[in-house]
Amino acid sequence: MRAVYALLVAALSAQAYLAVEIPPVDRNLLQSYKVPTPNGQELEALKGSKDAVFVKFYAPWCGHCKTLAPAWKELSAGFSVLENVVVAEVDCDIHTDVCERHDIKGYPTLKLFRGPSAVEEYNDHRNLAKLTSFLTSRIEAPLHADASLVAPTPILMPVLVVLSTFTLGLLSALYLLCLRPTEKVDRPQFFCKPDNATIKPGHGAVYRVGPFPKPACDTMLEALQKSVQHNPKSNFLGHRVVDASGKNIAAGLMHEKMFERTSNGDRMLCIYMKNRPEWVLAQYAAFYCGGAMSCLYDSLGPSSTTYILHQTEAPTVVCTTAELQSVLTAKPTTPTLQFVVLCDVDVVSEADVVAGAALGLTVTTLSAIEAIGAAHPIAPTYAKASDLCFLMYTSGTTGDPKGVKLTSQNILSCMMGIEDRLRKGKLLQVFTPKSVHLSYLPLPHILEQLIHAIMINNGASIGFFQGNTLKLMEDLSELRPTLFVTVPRLLNKIYDKIVGGANAGGGFKAWLFNYAVSTKLANLQKGYTAHPLFDKLIFSKVQKKLGLDRCMAIVTGSAPVADDVLGFFRCLFSCPVLEGYGQSECTGAVNITDINDLTPGSVGAPLSSCEMKLVSVPEMGYNVSDTLHGDSDETRMPVNGRGEVCYRGPSIFTGYFKDDAKTQEAVDEEGWLHSGDIGVWTLDGRLKILSQGEYVAPEKIENIIKSSVYVAQPFVYGDSLHAVLVGIIVPEEAEIEALAKSLNISGTFQELCANPKINEIVLKDIVAVGKKGLLNGFECVRAILLHPDPFTVENDLLTPTFKIKRNDVKKLFIKQIDALYVKTGDVVAGKNVHQQ
Repeated sequence: MRAVYALLVAALSAQAYLAVEIPPVDRNLLQSYKVPTPNGQELEALKGSKDAVFVKFYAPWCGHCKTLAPAWKELSAGFSVLENVVVAEVDCDIHTDVCERHDIKGYPTLKLFRGPSAVEEYNDHRNLAKLTSFLTSRIEAPLHADASLVAPTPILMPVLVVLSTFTLGLLSALYLLCLRPTEKVDRPQFFCKPDNATIKPGHGAVYRVGPFPKPACDTMLEALQKSVQHNPKSNFLGHRVVDASGKNIAAGLMHEKMFERTSNGDRMLCIYMKNRPEWVLAQYAAFYCGGAMSCLYDSLGPSSTTYILHQTEAPTVVCTTAELQSVLTAKPTTPTLQFVVLCDVDVVSEADVVAGAALGLTVTTLSAIEAIGAAHPIAPTYAKASDLCFLMYTSGTTGDPKGVKLTSQNILSCMMGIEDRLRKGKLLQVFTPKSVHLSYLPLPHILEQLIHAIMINNGASIGFFQGNTLKLMEDLSELRPTLFVTVPRLLNKIYDKIVGGANAGGGFKAWLFNYAVSTKLANLQKGYTAHPLFDKLIFSKVQKKLGLDRCMAIVTGSAPVADDVLGFFRCLFSCPVLEGYGQSECTGAVNITDINDLTPGSVGAPLSSCEMKLVSVPEMGYNVSDTLHGDSDETRMPVNGRGEVCYRGPSIFTGYFKDDAKTQEAVDEEGWLHSGDIGVWTLDGRLKILSQGEYVAPEKIENIIKSSVYVAQPFVYGDSLHAVLVGIIVPEEAEIEALAKSLNISGTFQELCANPKINEIVLKDIVAVGKKGLLNGFECVRAILLHPDPFTVENDLLTPTFKIKRNDVKKLFIKQIDALYVKTGDVVAGKNVHQQ
């Protein structure tokens, strides 16, 4: 009985709601729908063939007619699904005779025709609910033999009204509470407009969204101190007084002369470990001394440790016992290195002390340095806004990494650009003292440093992963961050796990999950991000299991995201899932998608911290005058130019460390940084990246695997939607023929290149050569195609200086590349995808 009562209340409540607004018809239908406009002859034909014809007689200049027009259009569209009912309109300025024949005295006049002669004029309120109710009740009323309307019976009609009201109300309540999509976003018409006055030959228009930001603080140290002042009781790193610890570590380093100036006048502290609170303490200790920090990390290769320590002349490395052996190995070729500070132990083992001393190194602990500093305090030294703050090393095309010089103003300007882009609408509270971030992306990468700076600036909390990415799901579940910053590769893994798990059991659960996803994907196309039933019934459970039930936004960068994966996560979380684009040279970010842009495939407009333009690359077929992009009808789209992405502004680096030549190659005389990436502008002012610099340097890998006796010309391809590398190899003909002879394999050179056994042996040799050349695992090619014809200038695969035209080779072999990915089993969103 209670259930029946609850349903009755819901029905009546919904019916009361419907007096104001009824459930809308399909918006796509309504947008293109046109109300029937019969002439006199057509109107008479409708009267004779339809059960009901409801007509609005109007004049286009009439204000009341204009007010009624939207409701009348929706009424007509709604009843258009009924075959024997027509809702039409007659323009009395055009069809004067028709209006005179029907005795129209004023505008608008609404008349219902039932057959050739039965007519009833409507004189009630002209809102959609009342008009719908009137027409519905009249459709149900029968006609007398003389075609006059039958008066409703005094008993039957109330019963019908009550039943129809209850049924309609119940269905409406279910629709409104469970099925109607919610949280509609209003997509901007333009995200950024070009300044066409800046166009010059070979250079496209400059795009900018406003004046460059002016940070409230000059340095990272001041930003921390300001946050400490405003948020003295915030968690930050959770368990230590960071401001005091940083001061004491700084004082200890200075007292022990562990942070002396190098030959070029810098104070440089080198940090080498996985993300942990002590990293932040050491980093800000360097800032308290007015110095800078650089970092070491294994993915650059073992030789990079020696190279960076030698180039920076850093006297001290802060690390854990896990990295100590690598530092000891590098010591013989880095004479300026004098100290190693371990932050994961309170007492250094005797063996480590002896090993360090034998090489001329003093090995101590961070806790010991902090204690010394507490006994010998110093005042902070404030660097200038333009002083070196971060030295971020990135992989180069040769064996040596490049040191990207960044200042506090670079970081703070980029930080403001990101906050300007994100902090609006439903993300107004995305950065507050209550915000929580999980730090697991490597701190030697600028993206993670940038997020740390934003969290610090807003007094937010930072938690750290256990150091093992295989346990990342455990860390997320424990911390439950409010912001999730990630990379496409991890999103792909989560996607595969969720979708694979949902479909593994089959049956109704799998059907319901897929139906919920497809429904929300369809709603996304219309601008709706939430669904009251599916979000509660299905997606909230997945969010909680992932530890992302508090997540307000997901930001991904470093590589493109597959459209299927991006759409899936927007369905799963009902929150903005944003793509960013940038490099270390621009402090990590120059573009992030708008929170109201649900269209995949772009990285959005420039941030306020930079301005952008494209420069023609004619040798690759990209020009700023191009108006179309795409190789097929399915992918072709109108664009506002194609070319190399260039940017300029306060977030752009000051140059490469001790390498003016490479700096001048990257930055032109007008201050534009040439990224090396190819992009296009959409017509509404968003940037789409076509070819993005990989984590790996393909030329470096190609130079190493050329030492294989079987390789004449290698082309290494790394699709950033995939996790592995593949290769197109032009082999040495003589070596392949000799190999075939040793295997008793005969055939033409083309047939030998297609032979699976020969391909297998060549691939093994390439992998062995790569390992000998100290390539990392992710830099090793997993599948190859042996191509018998060489790359030449004549076949347009080499430049006149004999460099591989990478884009042309990719276009020529794209089907073979996709087949290689099929062979490796490396799939994205359940299928192989190559970039368009």
